[in-house]
Amino acid sequence: MNRVFNGILRTGHFPEEWKRGKIITIPKAGKDPRKPENVRPITLLSHVAKTFERALLTKLRLFLTPRQEQYGFREGHSTTLQLIRVLHYLASERNCDRYTVAVFLDMEKAFDRVWHDGLIYKLIDTSLPPALTKVVANFLQRRSFCVAVDGVLSAPRPIEAGVPQGSCLSPELYAVYTDDIPTLHGHLEDWEDDVMLALYADDSAYFASSRRADLAAKRIQRVLDQLPEWLDKWRMAVNVSKTAALLTGSQRNMPDQLRLRGQAVEWNTRVRYLGVHIDRSLRMTPQTDHVIQTSRAARAKLRPILASRLPISTKIAIYKCYIRSRLTYAAPAWYALCSGLQRQRLQVLSSKRCTLFCPHTARIRSPRRLYKKSVIRGGEIAAT
Repeated sequence: MNRVFNGILRTGHFPEEWKRGKIITIPKAGKDPRKPENVRPITLLSHVAKTFERALLTKLRLFLTPRQEQYGFREGHSTTLQLIRVLHYLASERNCDRYTVAVFLDMEKAFDRVWHDGLIYKLIDTSLPPALTKVVANFLQRRSFCVAVDGVLSAPRPIEAGVPQGSCLSPELYAVYTDDIPTLHGHLEDWEDDVMLALYADDSAYFASSRRADLAAKRIQRVLDQLPEWLDKWRMAVNVSKTAALLTGSQRNMPDQLRLRGQAVEWNTRVRYLGVHIDRSLRMTPQTDHVIQTSRAARAKLRPILASRLPISTKIAIYKCYIRSRLTYAAPAWYALCSGLQRQRLQVLSSKRCTLFCPHTARIRSPRRLYKKSVIRGGEIAAT
């Protein structure tokens, strides 16, 4: 296998068999699977090809560095860190009595619309060695897929655009392709600040702050006016109907309607960004309610298992996977913005989870003593 991989890197030829994808479908819960919109397509690729792609990705990362605003699929970066950056910006501007206007773009079929020739052009424009550029170009070209339904395969169809679903290379290549998404850099007066850009894979958002909400909105509008030229040049698209605008602050009257390609971008009182609900007051009430609701639903489903005679260590593993993960997702970003009452609600909920799989702790009222009693080997805490 090592000789095969080195041969691919030396010749720049990606085997044709590895370029064929087999698509299977998984029905969405509670929907008619006979309708295409009610199933999730999953592309199956060669396991050997995936192994090579992982090795190729390691080499690409030695030369490709996405812009600093891109937090998706990068070592040392995560949704939590991007949310910390965004919420810190929003809270800091609010504390300085400044309004912030944000627009959250919905990139339409982002990974599927990547123009192959445009991506190769951008790779050539980077510091990537020509040999690796040749491998990536061959990796993208002449790909095909077939669909499997009830054990029957369709005829193969060519893939003319997009990065392959299921490939570890796809997020990295998409980040390179969208690396030059526009801001106001080069179009600002000396006294103006640039907009803040936040990227996580295909999730894109712009933020602008000012002591006047209308001035912040005008700066965002200037970005939206530049965006269509970039979208058309690189054959990308934004779904305006799913794009959301948010104004943080106490101002009741909204600024003028933001527009993209002549279509209105709706103002929202709250948005969901990277899995966290952000409301215009930054009180995090929608996020707290969402966390409590989803963790209660998970608890109800798992109650028979957690109340069974399974070993405590197994119950703790199940709890951490299905319940605590909901309680603590991106908590370093949003928990500091919660009120004392909201924190108390979360604390009570977490304490109840301990008593569910550790019945002997049910009469302990102190959360600290409860957690101390709910430990296993090595002092591992069952709930945090």
